Amino acid sequence: MSSSEQIGNIFFFGFLSFFLFLGYLLFEPFLKVITLSILITIIFYPVYVRILSRLKSKIIASLLMTALIFMFIIIPSIILVAFLINQIITLYPLIIEKISKYKDLDILIKETPVISKIYSILENTLNSLNIRVDISDAVRGLINEIVSFVIQQGKGIFVDITLLIIGIVIMLVTIFFLFKDGQSLYNRVYSIIPLSEKDKSFLISKSYRAIQGVVLGSVLTAIAQGILSFIGYFAIGLEMSYFWAFITFVAAFIPVGGASLIWVPIAIYTLLSKGFITAFLFALYGTFVISTIDNIIKPVVIGDKTDIHPMILVFAIIGGLNMFGFLGVFLAPIIMVMIDNMLLLFREKYVTKT
Repeated sequence: MSSSEQIGNIFFFGFLSFFLFLGYLLFEPFLKVITLSILITIIFYPVYVRILSRLKSKIIASLLMTALIFMFIIIPSIILVAFLINQIITLYPLIIEKISKYKDLDILIKETPVISKIYSILENTLNSLNIRVDISDAVRGLINEIVSFVIQQGKGIFVDITLLIIGIVIMLVTIFFLFKDGQSLYNRVYSIIPLSEKDKSFLISKSYRAIQGVVLGSVLTAIAQGILSFIGYFAIGLEMSYFWAFITFVAAFIPVGGASLIWVPIAIYTLLSKGFITAFLFALYGTFVISTIDNIIKPVVIGDKTDIHPMILVFAIIGGLNMFGFLGVFLAPIIMVMIDNMLLLFREKYVTKT
């Protein structure tokens, strides 16, 4: 390659990088909306294909799919998030009032059976290691952090109703055009990827199936566990059972623990407040119904589409929540899927051949 060609390449890629950066700045305010729109489109694209095969019109099929997503996905999601934020804002002063009745939270903890035993073991362990930690302050701080995080995320959605409406409109328009022109956009991106046909096919098809499986499997499992947990909470007479069912729905997205992170503490609370029999029956229900549904839905939907260790997903999701907010619950597994597939391709191309 001559020096003039090298200079031309440097100039071209420098110019391309500069304008790609400018393009990023233009789209940056809408990246979350666009990303969510792409995720929704990926999940429901097979449904769109079936509708298109019957209607034979891309415009009508895209309009119909967009309307269905608006009615059955977007509106219910907004209502649920609004409900959650409202309940947390309502509960927060009650929690603070409950705690403030005690001069020291240690007294409240030590008066509670089971929890007092755990507290005592933890305190003795820390003292034996010469570690001085005010557990009551740590608990208060944890409660404040969790509640503040959820309220912050919720207020970010509803802080300006005008921006919320604009965001919904942008999402609907984006979803419509992704359905209508998604195939042509895909072909355009596919054509500029500088890999062989075999490598492109492997990377994109495997990633697409994995992303669709992971997102759809997680959502379906969370919905099922949310509904089943509500039935269980309602049966044991738990106050605000619908609220705790929604919290269980959110927790279901966490790879390790999942819904059990919510129903197990509730089972302990039931043991302390309603007796052994009720708690035992609820624990059986939680173990063999709420948690078991996870082992039924995910293998069917996800299958062998991805094989990422759960602990990697836990760290990824925590980082995703910190970086992207609640959207990180979906983006983190997708990012890990892409990394996993890129590493598989790397091994196929450069490691196994050596």
